[in-house]
Amino acid sequence: MEAQQSSGPNPLCEIGRTHPRDRHRMKPLPGHPGVWECPRHDLYAAIVPEDAAALDRGDPYPMHDGRPGVVVRHGDERGGGVLLYYRAEG
Repeated sequence: MEAQQSSGPNPLCEIGRTHPRDRHRMKPLPGHPGVWECPRHDLYAAIVPEDAAALDRGDPYPMHDGRPGVVVRHGDERGGGVLLYYRAEG
């Protein structure tokens, strides 16, 4: 049985949050519990500790696979942390 991803449904894609015509949910990333992906927009989300809320848009953030990434935005509180949207650097 796969580890539970969160205390709620898959998060909305960040693009869909700001563009209602493109509203869709992210999918769990296989092999990375607690991480979601949006292959359509090359975007990821993970639940991070509250202290990561100090990160701002564009700040460096390591990707789940070790590549360099950047913060896109913060989401709502979930599962004892904050939802953080990020993407690969570049």
